[in-house]
Amino acid sequence: MPKSSLCCRVFSLASLLLLAACARVPLAPETLRLPERVELSDVPFFQQSDAQGGASALAALLNHHGVISSPGLLEQRIQQAGAVTPQTGLEFAARSHDLLVYPVEANFDALLQQVAAGHPVLVLQHKTLAWPGAQFAVLVGYDKREQTLVLRSGNTRRGYTRFASFDSAWEEAGRWAVVLAPADQLPAQPQLNTWLQAAEALRKQGRDEAAQRALRTARKQWPAAGL
Repeated sequence: MPKSSLCCRVFSLASLLLLAACARVPLAPETLRLPERVELSDVPFFQQSDAQGGASALAALLNHHGVISSPGLLEQRIQQAGAVTPQTGLEFAARSHDLLVYPVEANFDALLQQVAAGHPVLVLQHKTLAWPGAQFAVLVGYDKREQTLVLRSGNTRRGYTRFASFDSAWEEAGRWAVVLAPADQLPAQPQLNTWLQAAEALRKQGRDEAAQRALRTARKQWPAAGL
């Protein structure tokens, strides 16, 4: 590659990164009413054990919910699942511990609402520099004034990224994000159909008792639904 072409590409990449760092993500009115700054500092951290960091991120969330596990044990469980994608492998492993895998709406406001309610979010983002390709991370905090997020990611316990930079990386990875929830603990802004689908996924995986607990939780939350 000619030196001039390489320089142009480097300059273009640097310009895009600068624009992302300067851009501001607009927030919905209900999100603006959330606390200015939140960080879930009690969420554990495990250094990245594989290229995408999925087992390490999931281990952090499981231990946060009182399930003693490790990336090594989870890697074995994920392999046993024979999953088509890394995401479905992590979901299988989480449900094997009787936790619901609740998908978060694919918008930035939904992420902040979950964190503000005390729920760390497992996300997939596309990394282009230090860690090429898609990488899992745990979203544990935000600062609305500075427009920054705090992530447990890779080998970094408290990684900071701008709202706009993360939103772009999240978009490129498909905007996949989930909250892990015990069957008797609803996430922020719960949706009946999403909760029932998560409970049904538990049942299909043979976690019948946890699925029934989730249904009882739904009956209490949505008594008019006639479940």
